[in-house]
Amino acid sequence: MPTLEARGVGLSWTERGEGDLVLLIHETATGAAAWDPVGKALADRARAVSYDRRGWGASSAPPGYQRTTIEEQSEDAAVLIESLGAGPAMLSGAGIGAVIALDLTLRRPELVIGAVLVEPDALALLPEATEALSDDRRALEAAVAERGTEGAVALYLSGRLAALGAGLDRLPTALTVEARRRPAGIFAELGAAPAWSMPLVRLADAERPSRIVIAPSTPPLLREAARALQGRLGASETVEVAATRTPPHVGASEEVASVVLALRP
Repeated sequence: MPTLEARGVGLSWTERGEGDLVLLIHETATGAAAWDPVGKALADRARAVSYDRRGWGASSAPPGYQRTTIEEQSEDAAVLIESLGAGPAMLSGAGIGAVIALDLTLRRPELVIGAVLVEPDALALLPEATEALSDDRRALEAAVAERGTEGAVALYLSGRLAALGAGLDRLPTALTVEARRRPAGIFAELGAAPAWSMPLVRLADAERPSRIVIAPSTPPLLREAARALQGRLGASETVEVAATRTPPHVGASEEVASVVLALRP
């Protein structure tokens, strides 16, 4: 995998195909490999780049990495797009990766053709999620106290928390090995999406088209967040794909790839 030194970290990525650039942005607790099915589906029609975000996979993290922000993550993505020298990109992200894609779309529209937001972690739009997030943090703190970091990671990946890590239990175990190997990434990202200062005016006036992707397997809270986001986000539509047991980008890769390619002007 090639590596780019940028903003104090080394970002590693995988590239498939030629043509219009598609940047694939993974969720918490996994890495670029989560997007392999979509990347392969795109490879004969576009240039698909999936990368390990800072702190995951073959990418590095700053010394003492304990906290990150959506803005920091989206600037990493911006540097990668600019370094690839392929003009504006179509973005596709899942979970926190979808929020990163959305932030980049709003702040740096010149780098973006459009965005596909897979089960976006936009819980900040749901007042009812506030208590659930607080309960989840307390549960994780208790797990650390009782069973250490390993116990907290197991709880986070289990799908038993109401808000944090919702739906991660649908990922194949092979894709969450990273979370057990480098758990600091989970803790650094826990507060990033809820703390993102979602710019409501810019959401309504979004210059680039977005597609919000859900599936029958989407957890109820993420489904509500998707509905709330579409109500706020200009030039957006919601698309439901046929992933019944896994996240959409894993279980319905051909459909997600088609949604991405439909963004091309």
